[in-house]
Amino acid sequence: MVAIVIASPLIAFAVGRWWTLVLPIAALVILYTGLNAGWWGHGVGDGWQFAMLLFVGLGVLAAALGVWARRALVARTSARP
Repeated sequence: MVAIVIASPLIAFAVGRWWTLVLPIAALVILYTGLNAGWWGHGVGDGWQFAMLLFVGLGVLAAALGVWARRALVARTSARP
């Protein structure tokens, strides 16, 4: 989960498109689906829904900051004469 939140802004910065905001959502849904089904890990515990919402929010926010930083950098460098 932490790796997804850390990778989200890096990928979003590299791509620089707003559609990358769906990547942490999809990755965390897949992660929790696998945990809940017992495909990997030891399943989910009590209150896993709240943890998922927290990490999805953090991942989307981090990705948005990555896209914003990329677009700000591109705008700043292209505005120079």
